[in-house]
Amino acid sequence: MTDIVEATVPLVTVRGLSVEFATQEGTVRAVDDVSFTAGAGEIIGLVGESASGKSTLGLSLLRAVPAPGRTSAEELRLEDRDLLGLSETELRTVRSAEIALVVQDALATMNPVTTIGEQITRILRDHAVPGTRREHRERAIRALGEVRLPDPEDVMRRYPHELSGGMQQRVAIAQGLILEPKLIIADEPTTALDVTVQAQILALLKSIAATHGTSIIFVTHDLATVAEIGDRVMVMYAGRIVESGPVKDVFRSPEHPYTRALLASLLPLGGEPPARLDAIPGQPPRPGSWPTGCRFSPRCPLYRAKGEPEQCRTHDPRARGDGSHWAACHFATEEESE
Repeated sequence: MTDIVEATVPLVTVRGLSVEFATQEGTVRAVDDVSFTAGAGEIIGLVGESASGKSTLGLSLLRAVPAPGRTSAEELRLEDRDLLGLSETELRTVRSAEIALVVQDALATMNPVTTIGEQITRILRDHAVPGTRREHRERAIRALGEVRLPDPEDVMRRYPHELSGGMQQRVAIAQGLILEPKLIIADEPTTALDVTVQAQILALLKSIAATHGTSIIFVTHDLATVAEIGDRVMVMYAGRIVESGPVKDVFRSPEHPYTRALLASLLPLGGEPPARLDAIPGQPPRPGSWPTGCRFSPRCPLYRAKGEPEQCRTHDPRARGDGSHWAACHFATEEESE
């Protein structure tokens, strides 16, 4: 198990978290022994290829992994609250009120035959927030204004299909903010948006974290987005965190071969573009079909450059680094791995 990277002010504590699914072929583990903390007001980018376990990890923090999934952990806390010990009824009070989820397809989460105003104020009523209907309406208008929607009162009267994609995503964020949660899990909320709107949403999320002290776990496959918004980055591969550290440190000195390969596949922002982009050979392993030892070794250029050492095939790599920036690689801190 990797060491926990302690946040300055721990808001979320995760230790030894795993998610398993019962299938006809047996038990399949999608997230395997993950540990980390998140601080108040901290934005953590969670990156990796598709099927690495990012979205499942995000849902597990909400205890919302769908059946037949099962979440287990040595510790899963929001401040002093033990999330593992809560009943389903108690979890419903935590979701939205203390932990909110913002997903990629905002329109799919809305009722197409109900106005935006009714959908937002319904959240307040469902969570028994004190106040009259008028006070709930005023609070909803403030929330829409806070996400910088023009003419919030007009938006309150509209139906979801009458809004642009960027406006729909802002409404989804307003719904997540209406109860002032401590943690927002943003699962690829900008992937379907054009570049201009994406930049506006990223700026909005940064402002929310700074203004409200809200912690944000930003799930994405886009490292460039993490460079723009993140304080810290966690790189996920085959159900595990393989590298974690401050964004600047990881981007300047990536220590895991997988992180270096992801960065090498990005187009440079300046200078001459390369004749061809580097690509990671092969495909990520399916959950439940992970290789022994280092799970990245079948695709790892460093493994091949070192003559395919036995330890990579037989032993799980332990976290190596200075605590704030570490990588789970047998050769992470050696000069020859640079």
